[in-house]
Amino acid sequence: MSNVCCNSTQKQEFLSLNRFAKKPNLVRGKGRSLVSRLRGLFVSDSEGGALVEMAVTLPIAMAVMTGIFSFSIVLYQKLQLCEAVSNAGHLLATDRGDTDPCGSATAAIYAAAPGLTQSKLTLAYTLNGTNYGSGVTTCPGPSGATNANMVANGTAEVQASYTCVLGVYGTNYSSCSVATQITENVQ
Repeated sequence: MSNVCCNSTQKQEFLSLNRFAKKPNLVRGKGRSLVSRLRGLFVSDSEGGALVEMAVTLPIAMAVMTGIFSFSIVLYQKLQLCEAVSNAGHLLATDRGDTDPCGSATAAIYAAAPGLTQSKLTLAYTLNGTNYGSGVTTCPGPSGATNANMVANGTAEVQASYTCVLGVYGTNYSSCSVATQITENVQ
């Protein structure tokens, strides 16, 4: 089989007439306008597209997940507080002969909620209609006797609130307060 073109000039003419022939690659930056060079920097090939998408979406996804974790910590604190106050209410309902039933209930709350900071916890007790005030952790009877308000079929109420902080990565955005209460009949 013989060669169609004999010399290089004829070969160039043949290639210029053939519209399907591969065109020579232009050297980057030469023979192109400034706009086409900038477009080439940002819209070249699809290589690295997944990396760019990941770089854009990862911080957003991490921020959403961190927010979910922050709220779940507050919900966990609320559940811990509810369980601890429930235990204290049950203790008060059956602790009629104690000289300081509020002190026993406070100790039960602290023991049942080890994940809560005691200084952020505010307690209030109401025994048979007598309120002992907010922030009080004891309610002893007179002169070491049993508390007169702990009578059979009376009520014992425990109210608790806990100051929590919503924060992300060490930055506190707002403070919140979770609260719960329970009322029990004294046995």
